[in-house]
Formats: sequence, C-alpha cells, structure tokens
Amino acid sequence: MGDYDADLDELRHHWGSAYIIEHPGPDTWVAQRRDSRQTLAAQSPESLLEKIRADYSARPVGRQAPPSEPEPPRPGPMPPGGRGPRAG
Repeated sequence: MGDYDADLDELRHHWGSAYIIEHPGPDTWVAQRRDSRQTLAAQSPESLLEKIRADYSARPVGRQAPPSEPEPPRPGPMPPGGRGPRAG
C-alpha cells in the first residue's frame, strides 16, 4: 500500500461517516458532504483535512445520513407446510 492509500484510509477512518472521500488522481483529493453533497477539493491529503475540519466546524455533518429509499419489508417465517398466506 502506498502513502496515498494510507492517507486515504486515515481520512476515511476519521471522517468517512460524514464525508465521501476519494483520491481520483495525482494532486486531486475530494471530500463530499453526505448531507448536502457539497464538495471540497484539495491538492494534498493535509490540505483536504484542513478544509474538512473548517467545513465541519462551521456546519457539522450528521454522522449517519438517512437511507435514500426505505428498505422493503422482509417476509416473515414460512408457516408449517411450506405455504405462504393466501391472498383474498
């Protein structure tokens, strides 16, 4: 694992619940807020960390974003005999 991988892992470990953090290419570090999708960009992981801290300090991000769609209901256990409930 290269230094960039370690830096990316470190940023994600500490800030990944509030920001989507990527390193798409050389000198390109990006963090996107999970609540508003506002994007922060920097040329180094250190610079991105500074921007994340300033952004979070000014407007904290909820650490758990609501799901985009509710989960479908899960079927209950199968009744004895292997048949589900009858419609009607």
